[in-house]
Amino acid sequence: MKTLIVYFSVSGKTKKAAERLAEITGGELYGICTKVVYPDSFVKKVVIARREFTDRKYPKLVGDAEDFSSYDRILIGFPVWCGTCPMAVSAFMKKHDFTGKTVYPFCTSRGTGIAKAVADIKADCEGEVREGLRMNKADEEEIILWLS
Repeated sequence: MKTLIVYFSVSGKTKKAAERLAEITGGELYGICTKVVYPDSFVKKVVIARREFTDRKYPKLVGDAEDFSSYDRILIGFPVWCGTCPMAVSAFMKKHDFTGKTVYPFCTSRGTGIAKAVADIKADCEGEVREGLRMNKADEEEIILWLS
């Protein structure tokens, strides 16, 4: 099964989680990049994220995952913003055809769960969306079980 690990990371935590998944699965990595540069300040980031959600504004993406159609399994990671996945992730989902693919959402979050994000991803995705995983304290055994 060919695996692509797609992630959106601003602080670097989600990128680190994605790299860990790549080590475990042997999957390829792709980082979602936006034209908008999000500030390091948590408060300023929240203001921009809330505006994006309220206005249903999808940020413009820079670049794209090469040969997306060749992957069977897509792991898609993000920090939880406003209780769900960032609009950059939704923009990536809307840009690609997930038909026939199995999607595994993962997040980095101190306290907010992934359930709403998984529901939102299911709404944007034609593929089979599996249960999500909060990566913060997941060990290798838990990750392998999640993927099986």
